[in-house]
Amino acid sequence: MNDRNDDLVTLLTATSEFAANSLVIVLEDAGIPAFAFSSAQNIFGVTGMSGNLLNTAVQVRREDLERAKAALEANRIDSIDIDWDAIDVGDTVEQIRAPRSGLPLMATLGMIVAVLALLSGLVLALAGNLF
Repeated sequence: MNDRNDDLVTLLTATSEFAANSLVIVLEDAGIPAFAFSSAQNIFGVTGMSGNLLNTAVQVRREDLERAKAALEANRIDSIDIDWDAIDVGDTVEQIRAPRSGLPLMATLGMIVAVLALLSGLVLALAGNLF
C-alpha cells in the first residue's frame, strides 16, 4: 500500500529545465530525493514561444517538503557570500585559443571532388537526353 508521505508534491516551479535540474542537484546533495518534471511543450521545444508560462516543476516526497525548503534557503544564503576573487574559474577569454574554423584541407578537397563528380554526372545525363 502506498504511504501518503511517499506522494510527490511540487516544491516550486523553475523558469527553465536547467534551473530545475540545478535545484534537484542541490536537494540531492542535501540527501533529499528530488525530481524535475518538464511539460510536454518543453520537450517539443515550444518554450521559446510561450515565455515563462511553461515552467518545470521540482517535486519532492511530501515527508521531505519542509527539509527541502530549508535546504534551498540554506543554499541561497550560502551562495550570496561567494568571494569570486578567491575562486579559480579557469582561463580568461583572452587566454583561450579559439578553435580553427572550416574543414581540414583533405576534407575540403574531397568535398570539391564529390561536387565536381555530381555536376559531371548531371551534365552527362542532360547531354544524353538532348541527343
